[in-house]
Amino acid sequence: MRGIELSYPERQFLELRLLGKWSLRQTAVAMNRDHTVLSREVRRNRKGTRYRAKEAQEISDKRKNVPKKGRILDRDPDLAKWVEERLREGWSPEKTAGRFKSGRAPDHLRKKSVSHETIYAWLYHGNGRQGSLTDCLWTRRKRRYSRKGRKPKSAVIYGKIPVSERDTDSLPGHLESDSMIWPSSKGLLSAQICRTTKVCRLRWCEGRTGEETSHALRRTLETLPHEFVRDIAFDNGTENARHGEIRDEYGLETYFCDPHAPWQKPQIENLNRTIRHRLPRKTKISSLSGRDWKRLEDCLNDLPRKSLGYLTPNEALNQYLAGGAFRA
Repeated sequence: MRGIELSYPERQFLELRLLGKWSLRQTAVAMNRDHTVLSREVRRNRKGTRYRAKEAQEISDKRKNVPKKGRILDRDPDLAKWVEERLREGWSPEKTAGRFKSGRAPDHLRKKSVSHETIYAWLYHGNGRQGSLTDCLWTRRKRRYSRKGRKPKSAVIYGKIPVSERDTDSLPGHLESDSMIWPSSKGLLSAQICRTTKVCRLRWCEGRTGEETSHALRRTLETLPHEFVRDIAFDNGTENARHGEIRDEYGLETYFCDPHAPWQKPQIENLNRTIRHRLPRKTKISSLSGRDWKRLEDCLNDLPRKSLGYLTPNEALNQYLAGGAFRA
């Protein structure tokens, strides 16, 4: 009812009925209108204590002639260009807006700000008027709707310790590990992420065996600072069956999520979601080289995170190392 405006004859009829002491409900029935429309009309277009049709029409016409300010991204080309560049680099609207909140915006935009809701409204206005920009979002959709997850398969793995027994303090070094597959390849991507700093490592395995996965984990551990990793949390996939070798070789604790409980490893699930956005299931993974995976890893580690105060994972890790908490 909010946007409904009365015509001038209707305003004259309303003025006469109010002079005749009719209630708004009685007048609404006679005009075949909702009483809330008349209540809003009187509230917005009345001068003083009495409603007059001529004055109400003048107020309404004057309001219509006032130019609308429009969206900030439509009025500011420099800001819109910077936001568009970040979106095309894979940043989410929330991460993009977060750089302003944390005071890390570019120098020429420091006195400006934009919220993530403003960016979403700009993108979705007119059913996705920005065209290819909506494809830069994780959902790649013109509108939002709920998604139903699929339950992963569980396997029998010996020597498992439930992840609920892990003591996850605020210090870095607690890793989460997962495997990602694509129908176009017989291999898998072994991914690890630190719960605190969000630093990730990606290793491509030509096969989906426990031997391949354990070898990928060794390569991951060798690229991180000495004694940085404290423990690793896995899911129940068969590729993690040789976790005991990693535990004994590096002196780490290994933990496992409950079956069908991916939320117990939230950081790696968010990382998987980001990777799927860049490399959907239909991607021909066989065409990617080790250099491509390294480039993707560097891109993810240079992506600002809200949980880090919009620092990048590399910046967070460097800050921790510079604090002297351990020797690299």
